[in-house]
Amino acid sequence: EFAISEIKKNTRRFAKRQLTWFKKQEDIIWFDYLTPVEEIINKIETQIIEK
Repeated sequence: EFAISEIKKNTRRFAKRQLTWFKKQEDIIWFDYLTPVEEIINKIETQIIEK
């Protein structure tokens, strides 16, 4: 039981560190999971063309 709670705690901490790191990256494009796939594809294509 202790091991399980430690794994859960450490997983949450790691996820928080990842999110903090990603939020500091200026070139990251965030998508809401409810965004239609076609809209996401169009946005990615636009970003590729502009670079």
